[in-house]
Amino acid sequence: MFDSSAIDCSGRAPEEIEEAALASVAEHRLAYLRNFPIDVDQYIGLLSRLGELCPNYAAGSTKDLYTLHEAINIVRCRAPQAAGPERVQEKAGSLPMHSGRSFARRRPLFLAMLMTDPGWQDLEPGSNGESLIVRWGDVLAEVRRRHPEHWAEDLRLLTSRAMSFPASHLDEEPSLVPFLYVPGTPRYTPVADDVAVRLPQDIGRLRMAAESLDDGERWFEAVTRFQQVANDPAVTHRYVMNAGDVVVIDNDRYGHGRQHVVAARTGADGGQTVNPRAIWSVNIQ
Repeated sequence: MFDSSAIDCSGRAPEEIEEAALASVAEHRLAYLRNFPIDVDQYIGLLSRLGELCPNYAAGSTKDLYTLHEAINIVRCRAPQAAGPERVQEKAGSLPMHSGRSFARRRPLFLAMLMTDPGWQDLEPGSNGESLIVRWGDVLAEVRRRHPEHWAEDLRLLTSRAMSFPASHLDEEPSLVPFLYVPGTPRYTPVADDVAVRLPQDIGRLRMAAESLDDGERWFEAVTRFQQVANDPAVTHRYVMNAGDVVVIDNDRYGHGRQHVVAARTGADGGQTVNPRAIWSVNIQ
């Protein structure tokens, strides 16, 4: 997916990198940059060209995960915790395909991730935290192909039923748009099945939302079919991010996820080592 459109930043001036990234976003609604400097000011300068940078989830916190910049959320691994809350991104395991802040009325238009440390890459394929991306339009087309007997009713329900569900950890006004809706920005180059999707990591929250909908059980069946296809390796794209890799995606049109990651392991001496993997994540409105 990225091989033909990746932008090599080696030896390029910041202004040249920004123009190339903006052109890629305009054409493809995503950009993939390699060998980008791991530099806060240059990263923020690039992303500021795309829109308003959202404060990180704990802006003002004194924790080092949030103090690098008010817009940067550092996603790291943590050893298993005996007590207290854990962010799902920090824990061992995989992350299913999802859209950013799918619950919220004010959602990011773009998501950006800069890999600053890829962490352990010596495990079996599929266990190194490989990144995943899918175009929602590709999922929609595949659902139509696989389930022709359900297709018309699935589409009607997923585009016509306004639904709301709360965040798992944030107190924000929820969105009321349907599961499938028209993207908020036009594409320079039209493509088939150009749709936006509100898919959380945990579709159990959508099961609860279904309780308040007419035909809620049937609606949730349609959601489940869509979610299963979205996580099928035949539809998704897998890629390995190295240090200095940046991905920018249109949060309306693309879902993202992660294959299994090992957060910590025990050495021969019995001591525990945490995976040094780290990503600078930014939401842009």
